[in-house]
Amino acid sequence: MIRKILKTIALLLSLLIIVLLVYGFIQYPKAKGEQRFTAERIINAPKDKVWNIISDVGNYHKVTAAGIHDVKIIEGEGLGLKRVCSDPNGNSWEETCTLWNPGEAFEFVVNTQREDYPFPLKSLKGAWKVSELSNYETKLTLDFTYEFKNAFLSGFFLSMGKKHATEDTKILLDNWQRMAENQ
Repeated sequence: MIRKILKTIALLLSLLIIVLLVYGFIQYPKAKGEQRFTAERIINAPKDKVWNIISDVGNYHKVTAAGIHDVKIIEGEGLGLKRVCSDPNGNSWEETCTLWNPGEAFEFVVNTQREDYPFPLKSLKGAWKVSELSNYETKLTLDFTYEFKNAFLSGFFLSMGKKHATEDTKILLDNWQRMAENQ
């Protein structure tokens, strides 16, 4: 009886591995090369007010979703600023500001080459941009570019990661919108 149960478990595990590999193979073309994730939000507040909120890059963890637990600025401000972000599990990563256009846009590049970088990404860059639609209406755009270290294995995580990014970004945009429209 125990032998039969072990054979069944082994068969189920083998089938699960095959399903995961097939799914990864199907997703491979989607996960190969650079990927983009973009989110936009119209906020009923002046552009300067929205900029002041989103450009407070040292307090990002106070308004973001569960993915960022803490942010520490370790060097500089504006262009060249370096910060270390960490998640609730204690993983951390370093980011450098590579574009700082006050009142307009900024970008951060994550140091994915650091030996202790915890995620399966070869590269990751994020851009934040504000555009004035009217005196009291601003479009906020978040644009992330990333590439997986191993496209085949990461094909499995592609759809899961986009779902997670969409949920986290929605929370962040909701919080920023609430802050801008209620202050």
